[in-house]
Amino acid sequence: MHNPLNRTISQVLSAVAILAMAFFGAAPVLAQQPAAERRYLIEQVGPYAVVQYYVDGFEKLTPEQRVVAYYLAEAGIAGDPIYYDQISRYGLELKQLLEGIWTHPQGIDAAALEKIHRYTKLFWVNHGNYHLDSSRKFVPEFTPAELRTAAQRALKNGANFGAKDSKALEAKLKRLDQPIFDPNYRPALTVKIPPAGQDIVTASGNNLYENVTLAEVEKVQGTHGLNSRVAKRGGKVIEEVWRAGTPDRKVAPGRYAATIRRIVANLEKATEVAEPEQADALRKLIRFYQTGEKSDWYTYNIAWVKAASTVDAINGFIEQYLDPRSEKGAYESVVSFVDFEQTKLMRDFAAHAQYFESRAPWREEFKKQNVQPPVANVVTVVSEAGETGPLSPAGINLPNEQDIRQKYGTKSVLLFNVSAAFAGATGEKAAEEFSAGEEEKARARKYRPRARNLLVAMHEVLGHGSGKVSEKLSGDPRAYLKEYYSTLEEARADLVALWNFTDPRLAALGVADQEELMRAAYDAEARQALVILNRYRQGDQVMEDHDRGTQMIVHYLMDRFGCIEAITREANVYLRVTDYAKMHQGVGELLAELMRIKAEGDYNGIKKLIDTYGVKLNPAWRDQVVERATRIGLPTRAAFVSPLVEPVRDADGKIVDARVVHTQDFAAVMLTYSRKSLGYLPAR
Repeated sequence: MHNPLNRTISQVLSAVAILAMAFFGAAPVLAQQPAAERRYLIEQVGPYAVVQYYVDGFEKLTPEQRVVAYYLAEAGIAGDPIYYDQISRYGLELKQLLEGIWTHPQGIDAAALEKIHRYTKLFWVNHGNYHLDSSRKFVPEFTPAELRTAAQRALKNGANFGAKDSKALEAKLKRLDQPIFDPNYRPALTVKIPPAGQDIVTASGNNLYENVTLAEVEKVQGTHGLNSRVAKRGGKVIEEVWRAGTPDRKVAPGRYAATIRRIVANLEKATEVAEPEQADALRKLIRFYQTGEKSDWYTYNIAWVKAASTVDAINGFIEQYLDPRSEKGAYESVVSFVDFEQTKLMRDFAAHAQYFESRAPWREEFKKQNVQPPVANVVTVVSEAGETGPLSPAGINLPNEQDIRQKYGTKSVLLFNVSAAFAGATGEKAAEEFSAGEEEKARARKYRPRARNLLVAMHEVLGHGSGKVSEKLSGDPRAYLKEYYSTLEEARADLVALWNFTDPRLAALGVADQEELMRAAYDAEARQALVILNRYRQGDQVMEDHDRGTQMIVHYLMDRFGCIEAITREANVYLRVTDYAKMHQGVGELLAELMRIKAEGDYNGIKKLIDTYGVKLNPAWRDQVVERATRIGLPTRAAFVSPLVEPVRDADGKIVDARVVHTQDFAAVMLTYSRKSLGYLPAR
């Protein structure tokens, strides 16, 4: 599961300080502090801040480890086109069109080209033409005529649009006209509460299903829930499995076969220089990519959890936020290496997982015994692709499969350099604008970064891996809770963190100013229910799972416990905590209920909670929040510019080392990804 970096625009000071600051009240002295003159904020693209992150410490890895990082980064980039296709069935075709114009601009009207560039950057940020937070489609400033003229000119300049001549290009543009320009054509990416006459599958614009209804999907006895697309072909509903096929041809290739083979080719090269335990895990991942079988996915994840390699990768079809049924996994890749000095603090914290499990507010029957302490690392990110880039999480806890979690444990990682770049680019604007009074502002200035960092750590390390499900369930609770599972799990992990802020063990571990940290965290949770409205500038529903979880928590506490109130000052609305003890009590009650719902697979229970408290937004509040956010220049999210990892070759051309290049150029990185993974762009 992901903890998103941008749930408030200024929520992370530096992931490397998450536990050091929370435990000891001050950041550790780092061997390599980011240089003051570094450029973090590159540009503003629509509602997004484009931010460069830096890979300090890469030079301290061994040459072999740097080569492993290179091949793992190449594997991630090779799979990046998959996410564009998962977002929409026309995504890759539109990507080729936009990038062809970008790289062949000679003679195109400057004003039209600038509008096409702005749209292309938004398209890159979101891997398609939907805002991934609000799930709403965005339309361009340019007209169909301007796009047509620019594309025809680029074709004359030599652009490869997959069209042999002007007439074929016209046919392509006509086919793409409605997907690009009509806001009512497939208007939402992922819909969990559909409009009348539709269901969650037919109302969703993503490309995980084609020409099928929810009822038809549920009748299929699918065997590849995580890694397949469900489509109707010749009147028959089938699974299009995402796999490369085995070399002996006993398992046939599936959807994305050519792309997955490129992923596999780089993973195979990584195994040649990887540490033995990591090489074994990568070979198991390769096997899964070839067969697509659930058993091979499980075998890989168990090996990955056990492997303790310095350079690590998350690669696969993993998070299910894109799927309205919370089943299909979006492609993602994160390549990172461990900061061992700071990780010791994380592991000391993880070692107390059984203690916190035993003191959880849910029923004894749902508490784990003999908890496997999660592998908890502070990491430096080298490269991201797919669902994790450019929109990066702050923390990750995997695997998602409940039975693996219960038996083998999890890995929790906090993305140090990404968080540091985010803090360097954005500052404290949200807390200053949306705090309810001077006392809350002062508390936020002093304690909010530490409180937020501690919350992220407990969310990932203690939250996602906690609890056990009833033996009466015959499968993963995700299958029972369906479209509501992801919201439940993110809210549950947040509530675990909020609950543990008052636990005396934190003080025993050396957490300074525990009471003020708790208050700052509770203040921020209430504020966040307002701040996230900036992402939903249209409609009256909150769409994204993390955001729905926050809305549910805050509005449940307001309704059931009266511990948070809405106040108006100088025509501005604020959400203020009025009783911290009552809020803690309410957090415990809601957490216990969410754990019961998860453990028992109570679909009706979670549906009622989320539909009541997590979905509907207040349009008047939203409009005011948007105005205030616009006035202070508060972007909705940050999009990160991944560095490029370049190989170093010896005299014979063999790759013997690798280096990192920070381009500070978003377009250059996105076009490099396309050049590496797709074949239609010319060399630079």
